[in-house]
Amino acid sequence: MARPLLRGDRLQAAREAMALTREELATRLELSSPSRIRVWETGLERPRPRFVPRLAAALGVEPLYLLDVDPDDPPLAALRLAAGLATNEVTAPGLSVMTYVRLEDGRPGADPSTRLTTAIADVLGVDVPRVDAAVRRSRRDHLAVASFGA
Repeated sequence: MARPLLRGDRLQAAREAMALTREELATRLELSSPSRIRVWETGLERPRPRFVPRLAAALGVEPLYLLDVDPDDPPLAALRLAAGLATNEVTAPGLSVMTYVRLEDGRPGADPSTRLTTAIADVLGVDVPRVDAAVRRSRRDHLAVASFGA
């Protein structure tokens, strides 16, 4: 599954609502150039995951607002990006990166154990019901893509 995209239009709207120039936002984020902001706003590039929560904080919005997802029903990848983590950073005792990636990709299988969803929730800084819902959403998205290709 593709990771959720940053919505450049939302990034630009939030920046303009704060009356910030690209230069000012770049300075707040300690970027070397405002061109980073431009390429993110135009969709030419995606920011690294660590910038998603930093952008949101600088603009006074929720990280999920900046992503191309339903903030009330995000897939697991969106929760990870909202936390500012790359997939290889989602690990904890009892949680391997590969196990997490399978869940994020929405691959079918047994429902994850409470211990596993608790570990993911702890890493992502959200509650367990949010992780359970995100896993279900990721699986629905995976099935939709698989059905489309059939």
